[in-house]
Parts: sequence; C-alpha cells; structure tokens
Amino acid sequence: MTPPAPGNVRMERRAARPTEARHPEPEPVALLTQLPLVLGLVLLWCVLWRSAAPLTIITGTAIALIVVRMFYLPPVRFSGRVSIWYSFVLLCKTLWWLVESNFQMAWIAIRPQPAPTASIIAVRLRTHSDWLLTVCAEINMLVPGSVVVEVDRMRSIIYLHVLNGDNDDKVRQARAQSLRIEDAVVLALGNRNDIAAINHWRREHDQPALLASSRQLAHEDEVEAERLRREREWEASL
Repeated sequence: MTPPAPGNVRMERRAARPTEARHPEPEPVALLTQLPLVLGLVLLWCVLWRSAAPLTIITGTAIALIVVRMFYLPPVRFSGRVSIWYSFVLLCKTLWWLVESNFQMAWIAIRPQPAPTASIIAVRLRTHSDWLLTVCAEINMLVPGSVVVEVDRMRSIIYLHVLNGDNDDKVRQARAQSLRIEDAVVLALGNRNDIAAINHWRREHDQPALLASSRQLAHEDEVEAERLRREREWEASL
C-alpha cells in the first residue's frame, strides 16, 4: 500500500493572529464614573488641612485627578437596583445588630469567667458582586465582636476574626449572622440575579426563598430557560 502523495494530503493550519494572543486591554474609565472617588479625595484633603478655602479645594481637586488617573483601580460596578424600603430595613437591622453586639461584648467583659477563645472563620457568600461584597464586609466590620481580616473576591469569601468563637455552635452562629447580613444587603442593593443566587442556595438548604415575588420568579424562570437552551445547543454541537 503506497502512501498518499504529498499533494493529496490537505493540512489546514490557522496562524494565530498577534492580537489574539494578547490580553484585552482594560477599557478607559470615564471621569464621570470616578466622580464620587474624586469628591471623596477632595473632601479628605480639606479635612486633613482643616480648611475649605478655594485654594485648598483647587489643589485637592488637582491631586485627586492625578491620583485617579495615575493609580488606576477597576471601577466598582453597581447592581443597578436600590430598594428604598429594604434599605430602610437594612439600616434598622444594622442598628439593632450594633446594639445587640454591644450588650454581648459588655457581658463578656464583666462576666466572672475567663476570656473567650477567638476564632478565624471563612464565610462564603452566595453572590459575586464586588459592590455587595464590600458592603457586607463593612457591616461585619461595624458590628462589635467580628473583624474582617481578609477578603477573597474571586471566590466571594470573607474571613472573620470572631471574638466569642470557642466552640462549633458559636462559630456556626457567627457564620449564620454573616449570611443574614448578606440577605439584608442583597434585598436592599442587589439585582434580580443576586436575589436568584440566594434563592437557589436557600432552596438547596430547605429554606424559604429570600424574595418570591411574581417578577422575581418570572426572571428566574427566564434565566433557567436560557441556561437549558444553551445546554442543549452545547450538547448538539458535540
């Protein structure tokens, strides 16, 4: 059996384009998007100088513009949804958590027992938004008895230093408290995809949905139908 002639063998090679091997360059951030950061830096500059004179404001604005342009940070993308009612509920819950935790810390300080053993626990959040992750971490920092020591934004994990965590039950309670904070934050500031992620997690753990309105359930049905459609297309392409 003779091997085929070189001319009868068809070999297709696709040369890689130089642009495909490169990572996409980050899109330039509009100055309007960075306006809250600029205003915050100007306010910080005025506070540091203890002056609101026009010269102080002008120099602060110039330095703020240099900082946001030379030291680039990725913009935090907001969810696009803010619920006035649930924001008020979040504020009330945060105040209650502050009062409750202060009483708990006061009791730990005056009770005739040895100081409790602290623990560092990892809490995996259900959402993957940098905005919601930041708000959850800030509220955990405000509540006495817990301090955020590290944040893993790629896996949505916050690591908490819990003062009263000397047994498994107290660690479980601290982790459940962090998830309750996330629930309140998502209801106030999260979009429908964030709420759907928590609803999915709660159903897997035999818990009621966080928000079961008709619009939310219709959105989740649409997302699930789109997922099934893409899955069927992927299976058909195999």
